[in-house]
Amino acid sequence: MLSKKSVNPLKIILFSLMAMTIILTLVDIVWVTYTRSIDVTIQGVNYQLGAENSNDVQSESVRIKGSSSRSLNGLRTFKGTITFAHDTITVPEESREAVIHFDKNGYGPVIYGYFETSSSGVVMPRVYNSGVLFADSDFRSVTFLRMKEVVAKDGSKGGGWNGGDGLMFAGPATTREQALIISNELMKRHLQNADYVGGHFILK
Repeated sequence: MLSKKSVNPLKIILFSLMAMTIILTLVDIVWVTYTRSIDVTIQGVNYQLGAENSNDVQSESVRIKGSSSRSLNGLRTFKGTITFAHDTITVPEESREAVIHFDKNGYGPVIYGYFETSSSGVVMPRVYNSGVLFADSDFRSVTFLRMKEVVAKDGSKGGGWNGGDGLMFAGPATTREQALIISNELMKRHLQNADYVGGHFILK
């Protein structure tokens, strides 16, 4: 008569734990790298930093449409368009899709690459720096550092910004005070980064 081999309970427990670990790891990878569709319109305000510019406030709305994903290290990438209702960028419409790579502090530079044909027929590559986007996880609360446009000697267009009198957008908001709260909250990790003016900067 054949005798049945007994199964070691410890092996069953170890196997179950290993299987559970693998499953949880796979679920975590799928969750972290999951791509989500984004299509939101946010009502907010344009404003300028600096106490002397406290009256420089205009209502504005922005539509953010595209997709958002995270890499295995948790960093976000957005691919799509950012369209302000009362402002247009000097980039051809067919080139207005941006790929925004956010760093660990939420800093997401909005840069467009396109080609421009000169009067002599020469095709030149161009780069346009529109600003920097900070957004919450679902892009329903955002702030945008708006670059002042500067045209370089070679014809390329870019911009500059500073924390003293820089141009901003934030929403959802209806007042400058609400917008400042949103901007400081979304930019908190960036403003407290030791590499950025000592890590103790507050937008005012």
